[in-house]
Amino acid sequence: MMVTYSEPLTNTPPGSPCGCVWPLQGKLHISIAIYKFFPLVFKLAEEIAASLLLSCNQVHIVGANAANHQLEKTIVLLNLVPQGVKFDDTTTFLIYKKFWHKEILTNASLFGTRNSGTKKI
Repeated sequence: MMVTYSEPLTNTPPGSPCGCVWPLQGKLHISIAIYKFFPLVFKLAEEIAASLLLSCNQVHIVGANAANHQLEKTIVLLNLVPQGVKFDDTTTFLIYKKFWHKEILTNASLFGTRNSGTKKI
């Protein structure tokens, strides 16, 4: 059986029961060109997960765009997926706080400096 969902809902992380969940959606601005970013997608997901104390399968990188008129910068679009139906309020606040204070730690030699933002759907 195939589960279908509509935005902003998304599928559960691999290994979780099949269903629809409410992700936190965010953007991460990194200082590398988009063509250099694509081979590093999995590495960035690992680093985001480690910074947020999530498992890697809870970080879904869903897109990337070159920053406006700055081809050496990339905007990464991501969904942070809860293990249950949604993140509890405390976890949501802690994740938001890490993005707000730019505490998402990434390897500066791979991803350069960054500016991040997130929003709850």
